[in-house]
Amino acid sequence: IYTDLQLKEKIQQMVNDFESEVVEFKEANNNYSFKDIGKYFSALGNEANIRGKSEAWLIFGITNDGLYKGTDYRKSGNLQSLKKEITSGTNERLTFLDIYEVTIGSHRIVAFQIPPAMPGIPTTWYGAAYARENESLVPLPMNKVDLIRSQVGMDWSKEIVEEATIDDLDPEA
Repeated sequence: IYTDLQLKEKIQQMVNDFESEVVEFKEANNNYSFKDIGKYFSALGNEANIRGKSEAWLIFGITNDGLYKGTDYRKSGNLQSLKKEITSGTNERLTFLDIYEVTIGSHRIVAFQIPPAMPGIPTTWYGAAYARENESLVPLPMNKVDLIRSQVGMDWSKEIVEEATIDDLDPEA
């Protein structure tokens, strides 16, 4: 949870560092596709997991060039209802850590704080996992799927123990 001051400083730092695989700026003047928000939720969450980050960000009201333009996205209300709405398309009913509305200068900025994918499980949007590739959203490549899936420990129940006999089994198991 960020205070207004902490969030303004964080946003300014993200603008200074420019976009990365875990930060996406969108002008989003009046509206933005819910489907695309879900795809970014998946992609940014997966990228945050792979990079060991505790969060990723989708920020409305700032251009790709780092210019503050402001946004009227859901200005009339129901911004927080997106937390519930997004669960309809994500696996494990994942949702935003928080959704912030802050004014920087005279510009209204909306910042979506996205959790990293869970260890071992890529975040999906309606069954598809996404990734960032420069400025594009793409299906999560297999090497990144493997990186996330490899985070779970070895499943010893699937391994063959050559020297084991029936006497090694617990009769109560």
